[in-house]
Amino acid sequence: MPEPQPVWNLVPGNRLLQEETNYDVEELKRRVDENKARFNGEQLKTFNEVMDSVDNNLDKTIFIHSAGRCGKTFVCNTLASAVWSNGDVALCVTSSGIAVLLLEGGRTAHSMFKIPIPALNTSIANIKGGTQLSQLLLWTKVVIWDEVPMQHKNAIDSVD
Repeated sequence: MPEPQPVWNLVPGNRLLQEETNYDVEELKRRVDENKARFNGEQLKTFNEVMDSVDNNLDKTIFIHSAGRCGKTFVCNTLASAVWSNGDVALCVTSSGIAVLLLEGGRTAHSMFKIPIPALNTSIANIKGGTQLSQLLLWTKVVIWDEVPMQHKNAIDSVD
């Protein structure tokens, strides 16, 4: 992970937002350039489509699906680095604690979004307005949710 470069003035006192913007921007830009040079055609196309949505605030939902060992995590980590290198917030979440080890800055979706357990069809994520987490979500440019098909529908709906 790159060494942090604090950006403390975004929302004073919001520890979560400070953590999510505490990156060495130059190191991230270098890493993005190196990784993009290693992409195959499909990976580059996917990267560009996601970044177009992020850069132009298109609010797209993009599902990246391919067989195992095809580089999805590599693309997701590069996407997160690209967003972070612009000083923006990218949240990386997974559906399992094992997968979280592969995503840079990753957390489980339950932990990040306060998804209730069990997640029922009436469940709503426990995110209160005016909290540090709600402010973080307002600043978030992209959510990268790895292994989302492994997540129960009610858990996803509770975040929406």
